[in-house]
Amino acid sequence: HLENIPGTSENSAFRFLFNLSSIPENEVISSAELRLFREQVDQGPDWERGFHRINIYEVMKPPAEVVPGHLITRLLDTRLVHHNVTRWETFDVSPAVLRWTREKQPNYGLAIEVTHLHQTRTHQGQHVRISRSLPQGSGNWAQLRPLLVTFGHDGRGHALTRRRRAKRSPKHHSQRARKKNK
Repeated sequence: HLENIPGTSENSAFRFLFNLSSIPENEVISSAELRLFREQVDQGPDWERGFHRINIYEVMKPPAEVVPGHLITRLLDTRLVHHNVTRWETFDVSPAVLRWTREKQPNYGLAIEVTHLHQTRTHQGQHVRISRSLPQGSGNWAQLRPLLVTFGHDGRGHALTRRRRAKRSPKHHSQRARKKNK
């Protein structure tokens, strides 16, 4: 679910609700990340000043309990990015998702805010795909919409962790080298 946060004219801000009900009860979530797609904006004459900040917040109280446009939030991750790159950005939202899944705290969603630094109004809202533009249609949006990715273990079998191989002692290595030389 997506909703626009009113009262944020200079910045693009949206609240997302991700349905976590499909995560099995026995699944142990270890981390979570939010992935956002950024599109390059054609460079203007002052392209070197084309930065924007992406802030990811956990919404702490339901919007009905808050003055419209003023959510009670907690900053989870932030990044300053240049507008001349098309790519996916990944943000750590583990603290919020772990609170919702392990601690059974209410999920009021994530707020995503894009603050444009030193940019003209023509660049506003073009960089980060946090909502679908109307003429675009739903086909492209389905592939580029924000994704919540969780990492966990269901408790069956062995967790996929890196196991260290036993290191060979230098003594064995030097003996093998001598045998080859003889």
